[in-house]
Amino acid sequence: MIKTGDTIPNLALKSASKDFISDFDLHKNFKNKRILLVCVPGAYTSTCHNKHMPPFIDNANLIKKTKRIDEIFCISVNDPYVMQQWNISLKADNIIFLSDGNSDFGIKTGLLKPFNHNLMGIRLSRSILIIDNLILENIIIDKTGMFKTSYDEILKII
Repeated sequence: MIKTGDTIPNLALKSASKDFISDFDLHKNFKNKRILLVCVPGAYTSTCHNKHMPPFIDNANLIKKTKRIDEIFCISVNDPYVMQQWNISLKADNIIFLSDGNSDFGIKTGLLKPFNHNLMGIRLSRSILIIDNLILENIIIDKTGMFKTSYDEILKII
């Protein structure tokens, strides 16, 4: 499991905006930046879609301005086409959506978790990573029934 002080893995993922899907190199794009990375189990799932992501989207510019965050990202194991449509449906122009479709990020960070009880298979744990110049500054992982990664809780930490 990745821990505070570790360098994030150097991986090639896909970014999905409303206009295009493109290759995304984590190290190239996170270098010399302070990043808030929101890890979610799945696009369009009720908690992720209705509760978790909307406050981050609605307040992204405020977070960047007041919390010394350069960019906010949302990552899930969904394929890039699903992530693109989810980005569009949430009108999330101020957050970059990343697809970990092969679970490479989840495997390398140890953040994968079985969601078999919901017939969702293996997914990313609901978590928040604060990354500063490729180094993990803080990690918050929700356990079942907890919501330590909510917008309100994260504001207290960053």
